[in-house]
Amino acid sequence: MPRLHCNAVEPGFTPATALGRESNAFVRFLLKYVLPLLVPFMKYWSTPKQAARVITKVLLNEGGATGVYYDDKGQPMSASALVKDPKFTARVVAETRALLASLEPVT
Repeated sequence: MPRLHCNAVEPGFTPATALGRESNAFVRFLLKYVLPLLVPFMKYWSTPKQAARVITKVLLNEGGATGVYYDDKGQPMSASALVKDPKFTARVVAETRALLASLEPVT
């Protein structure tokens, strides 16, 4: 079993967070007070509390899964065809290693 597990979570669109903090006052008002009321009726929308539950579920999963992308309900999502392509993944690994090798160490 690998010591390092890398998984990702797509929590969905989550209004009532600081994601729109740079927006104008009207948009911030919508994000904070209006859009959260619509969450129960919108597919792929979430609240911070719901997103935290999903993230916690994934973090505490003792199944040892790695390389899994989870949806807003905490269910594994299918990978794209590109991610399944061995040539593409080898290229990503090679380019990542080259980038890391080019960085100066932090002292």
